[in-house]
Amino acid sequence: MAYTEEELFDVLNEDGSRTGQTKARGLVHRDGDLHGASHVFVIRHMAEGLQVLMQKRSADKDSFPSCWDTSAAGHLDAGEDFDRAALRELQEELGVTGAKPSYIFTQRVEYTENFHGKPFHDNEIDHVYIVEIDEPESFFHPEPCEVECVQWQDADKVLAALEADDPAYCVRREEFEQLVRILKSSGRG
Repeated sequence: MAYTEEELFDVLNEDGSRTGQTKARGLVHRDGDLHGASHVFVIRHMAEGLQVLMQKRSADKDSFPSCWDTSAAGHLDAGEDFDRAALRELQEELGVTGAKPSYIFTQRVEYTENFHGKPFHDNEIDHVYIVEIDEPESFFHPEPCEVECVQWQDADKVLAALEADDPAYCVRREEFEQLVRILKSSGRG
């Protein structure tokens, strides 16, 4: 489903609990209200190392248009929890059903940028997940209004691009470093 500026988000407290206030997406990003999001990294292991499925965001996205990003990610709808949002985003953005993402860590993110000529203040608590799916890119069915295409990329090359501040990528370097560190320490990277 394509996003709209009118989607309702729960405004969160610093501990991730709901304040009881809901607000439209456009107003949340205008005002910098704290809200939640789920990020899911689809991974696979190849002889040459760990690969991550990266999505190229649609040119129409309200933030970071046409950049390489997390496999599937999205804000929590009002009343939704992080786990449910992770499942929904896998289905909506990649056409993946029946997968069971594993929670790996929580991060706190805040930044202000300008996109499409207007300020965008993102202030989030993100739960980060992984799911292992060893399928070709043709297995995935990206939602065109959200995702231009998907591509398997070597995790080390993505990390190098992020360390070089490559503007083609919008994944937070710290998030990706933590992902790779956790996967390697657990023997999955």
